[in-house]
Amino acid sequence: MSSDEDEEAVALVLDVGSYYMSYGVSGEDTPGFTKLATSTLEGTLDGKAPIHKGKLVDKERMDDVIKMAVEDVGIRPEDKYLLMSNPTTMSNEDKAALLDITFEGHSFPGCLTISQASLGLYCSGNSSGICLDIGYHQTTVVPVYEGYPLIGCPSILTSPISGVQIDELMKKLNPTLKGLSDDDMTSIKKGLCQVSETAMSSHIEPKEFELPDKSKISVGDEARFATELLFSPHHFGVKSPGCQELIYNSLHKVDPDGHKELISSVLPMGGTTRVPGFSKRLELELLGVLNHEFKVLNQSESDKEHMKWIGGSIVAELSTFQEMWVFRSEYEEEGPERMVKKKLLF
Repeated sequence: MSSDEDEEAVALVLDVGSYYMSYGVSGEDTPGFTKLATSTLEGTLDGKAPIHKGKLVDKERMDDVIKMAVEDVGIRPEDKYLLMSNPTTMSNEDKAALLDITFEGHSFPGCLTISQASLGLYCSGNSSGICLDIGYHQTTVVPVYEGYPLIGCPSILTSPISGVQIDELMKKLNPTLKGLSDDDMTSIKKGLCQVSETAMSSHIEPKEFELPDKSKISVGDEARFATELLFSPHHFGVKSPGCQELIYNSLHKVDPDGHKELISSVLPMGGTTRVPGFSKRLELELLGVLNHEFKVLNQSESDKEHMKWIGGSIVAELSTFQEMWVFRSEYEEEGPERMVKKKLLF
């Protein structure tokens, strides 16, 4: 870095998903703020998530999210860099748009966007592995080698299996859940859902769940049956491989020489992977399809909740990443498209 590029970057770190977004200053263990992705500058929840299924779908909303993060964290943009996570499947065109939003609408001196899969692995202390990211609207499997997702290779796979599909299945199995908000369903999944070790497990006694209005609702076997969608989607008429098959299929689209290193760090990410029993079931299912030794990484609950943001917080402070920042002077001289091809390789 020049005079403003010599020192370690201290950045505003922003992780935006289809359901939640988190932001705060790099170097911290947890983000200062976590909000619904529909949160607005005015404090309402009627906005639109700017990123949906790996695509930047609303540039104005993304600009508003950055403004909200700056205001909530209480920083001067000209004194900080901006590090943003991006879905691994995001196009170069959308990455270029993120640079435009950063430099045309704000006074940050530098910006970096990094794949959420890479950030998750950095949070776990690894730079190579396979990430299984079960998001709110889709699941993505990404092989990452030495920090770089294998972008452009057929090994990056997506599936419609997602948190919202589990919500819909639970409502189908228990009609009394119909009409509940997305937030209520997320709370039910966190509090009552579980993943069984096998598809044919014993009956679960119904449990009561208290809604925000203090009314109570009974949830039973659907809390277990619905999560079976993750591993046996064909049982529910969903034409998609289960999580274990997605990992297997992804791995076998990579050079065999890299298999051992990749499966030494299998990283589940996303809120749905926090359901009790998920990691154990994934291990059991992978035993049936993989021929090599593997390890499913099991992070602490606090790290699981903010894995991508924590990875960004770590990366922003690493001197080895300083040459990867896109600086305002470079952006103005060479343009966003060239900067994406030259530096934003994650």
